[in-house]
Amino acid sequence: MENTTYISLSRQVALWNQLDMVSNNLANMNTTGFKSVQPHFTDYISKSKNDEHLLSDRIHFTHDFGIVRDFAEGAFTSTSNATDVALHGKGFFVIDTNEGVRYTRNGQFKISEEGMLTTADNYPVLDDRNLPIFIAPEETKLDINQDGTIATENGVIAKFAIVDFDDLQNLRETHGGLYANVKNQEVRQARNVQVEQGMIERSNVNAVSEMTQMIKLQRAYENIQMMIDGEHTRRQNMMNVYTKNN
Repeated sequence: MENTTYISLSRQVALWNQLDMVSNNLANMNTTGFKSVQPHFTDYISKSKNDEHLLSDRIHFTHDFGIVRDFAEGAFTSTSNATDVALHGKGFFVIDTNEGVRYTRNGQFKISEEGMLTTADNYPVLDDRNLPIFIAPEETKLDINQDGTIATENGVIAKFAIVDFDDLQNLRETHGGLYANVKNQEVRQARNVQVEQGMIERSNVNAVSEMTQMIKLQRAYENIQMMIDGEHTRRQNMMNVYTKNN
């Protein structure tokens, strides 16, 4: 029956997509604030009739329904850079981009020539009033408290907007560690989060686990290919015998 081949191919496609995700995780293991992803599987059920069964069979195909992102906190690394900040706890910095407001855990910021606090891609970091954060040229001392308050030698100048969402899986990664609120969830102020100055949050990818997973996926893919080849040979032999006898 062709069903065996179809089911096997559906599993191969799912394994190939999972390999892509594992490869992407490994490629971003040194990306600041990166969160690893895993596939979410479900069954695609189809009814089929054949000569052997009077009732309809239910055939289960593998379907990689989507992805699940692991938002667990990554390890912190000290940089001693005053504009580098990491979030300890659940929350996101708010970034103003050309495509609209985005959210990120990557706190590797810098001060532009205009004195504005920006991301590495020159997008403005917003404060709790949804305004860009500016540091005057003559201000050389930058202190960031754990509550997100930003101060210089002249006093408090701003406070980071740090927000959270009810369902993080409804956030969609766009580029550069930025996330879009595609489901228009309520954006609320983050609770129990601390800002750590001079630190960055590393990727939460476990390299050993991902490499082990890649090996398992490759072996599973090869085993299914062997089964497909064996099924093809079996059917070919059956056709040859039938042709010879008729």
